[in-house]
Amino acid sequence: MCTNFLLTVPNVPTAAGQPALQHISARCMELTGTLATRLYRVPALQQFPVFKNHSQPWVGSYGFVGLCDPQTIPEFTMFMDGINQAGLSCAALWLPGSEFAEKPGAGEQPVAFHDFVAWVMSQFDSVPSLVAAMAKVRIVGPQPGAPTYLPVHFIATDSQGLSAVIECIDGQTIVYGPDYRDGATNDAVLTNAPTYDWHRTNIENYAHLSVVGTGTSRKAGGVPVGAGLVGLPGDITSISRYVKAWTLRQGFAKLPKDGNGWLPTAKLDGATGSTQTIVNVALQLVTTIQATPYGTALVDKDARAQLGDWTMWQVARDHTNIAYYFNTAFNATVHGVQLSGLDFTGGSAAAKDWPSVPVMPAQGPWFQDVSANL
Repeated sequence: MCTNFLLTVPNVPTAAGQPALQHISARCMELTGTLATRLYRVPALQQFPVFKNHSQPWVGSYGFVGLCDPQTIPEFTMFMDGINQAGLSCAALWLPGSEFAEKPGAGEQPVAFHDFVAWVMSQFDSVPSLVAAMAKVRIVGPQPGAPTYLPVHFIATDSQGLSAVIECIDGQTIVYGPDYRDGATNDAVLTNAPTYDWHRTNIENYAHLSVVGTGTSRKAGGVPVGAGLVGLPGDITSISRYVKAWTLRQGFAKLPKDGNGWLPTAKLDGATGSTQTIVNVALQLVTTIQATPYGTALVDKDARAQLGDWTMWQVARDHTNIAYYFNTAFNATVHGVQLSGLDFTGGSAAAKDWPSVPVMPAQGPWFQDVSANL
């Protein structure tokens, strides 16, 4: 299980030459068991595929940082998430029922499903350029039941806040671009099954939900706080998470467009600009929507409850300032990478030589001990 969405807010305070808006997307990763994860720095001129497979070879144009399992990277390099130098991100999320093509059609470029995230981030600077290229691309891969089969779909978001969803159904590569349903993809909301078009139709059943109400916790009587959200699903199924993400992210579009009265937030909490505020809100919101802490979603196996899916890590991607933030299930400390400070030169390298930092298990202390200050 996974959840993805985009927040767009005023860039406050805005320096000369900076964009007026910030685009921050977020997602989380849920799986059963444990998944070792590292964040890798991949150079701009990297040669792909990293190991021989069914992808048509290519050389990257952009460097990127991406999350990958270090245990499988030597022979099955599949990035799960990341962002490139141009602020374009790509992510793979679980979609049961996905079916990849066994081979491309005439005149089509084959891209193996496990290469797709790297293919996107290494070559494109915008979603429109990606969508245009997809017209001649077929995502290929093993069929359901094969040892290396993983059912996934993809979402890409760029520095302008545009998004595209890519799914593989019955061997066909389906692209939902920024113009789908008058820009529906640009909220970047994506969860799991059913397919993306089903979710966009289902959301119409919840058009009455609103984050706007008439009362607050400081106002006694009257309409209770959150009355506009009565009927908001609270469970962790993919369908309910989609509705929650689609609904709760809408509040930022209803606040004053210049940030007046709400950005930057009060300095007494340490936040003096919109970036710190929105990155932390994005990480909090993805946790609220997903709501699967360790041990809260169990499975019944042989009449005995066992550990099921749980949130391992969550990320926030700053498409405007080109930065990447993450924290993990047992270490809420936020770690960040500013891509402008990284060196993506040097040409192609073996995967084992890509610089990396650990994500899961987390590095550093999980709390700040202030005992000595008391």
